[in-house]
Amino acid sequence: MPVATHPQSAPAVDADIGDQDESQALLALGLRIRELRGIKKMTLAELSLKSRVSVGMLSHIERGQSSPSLKTLERIRLALDVPLASFFERPGARGAHQPAWLVRAPQRSALALDKLGLVKELLSPAGGSDLEVLMLVMEPGGGSGAEPWTRSGEKAGLVLEGRFELSIGDDTQVLEQGDSFQFDSRQPHTFRNVSDKVARVVWIIKSDEPG
Repeated sequence: MPVATHPQSAPAVDADIGDQDESQALLALGLRIRELRGIKKMTLAELSLKSRVSVGMLSHIERGQSSPSLKTLERIRLALDVPLASFFERPGARGAHQPAWLVRAPQRSALALDKLGLVKELLSPAGGSDLEVLMLVMEPGGGSGAEPWTRSGEKAGLVLEGRFELSIGDDTQVLEQGDSFQFDSRQPHTFRNVSDKVARVVWIIKSDEPG
């Protein structure tokens, strides 16, 4: 007699796998922040004072128990005085004869912010440059979160796929595939994917600060 199958149970398995991936991404981010704090010889209390993020929240982030918002991550980055790329997963091994200015597709490092439905892929080589080129990959409804944030410098980009809502100050615009933009990133801004498919946006940061 054939064994009965229960296809309705499959989504639960997929959800479990997704939860595991998110937990691993959060733990990896927390370990990188803790490592950077150790390099800077800073206690949690010192980092809290400089970043204006509570000791409790920092502790939860470092242990992979809390997903920071982009604004919180930016405060931690500035307090540690490191580029954003320092928070990304380590890139793949570079070829023996590969120049430092080249990043092959499999070597991209990434920062997954699952609760925001957002993955940032680093397209430019990691280093001391004040110019960073990222790929923002957003699930439907994903984006920067509701809280506007700022950063000293300029930002620009190009929508490769999907529909992308960008709010700068009091102005909100929906950008379609092929549309581009540039703005002073000291203005409060948010962004999100307003399509029912994954959106991909090339995101360029020219910073007046480290990273």
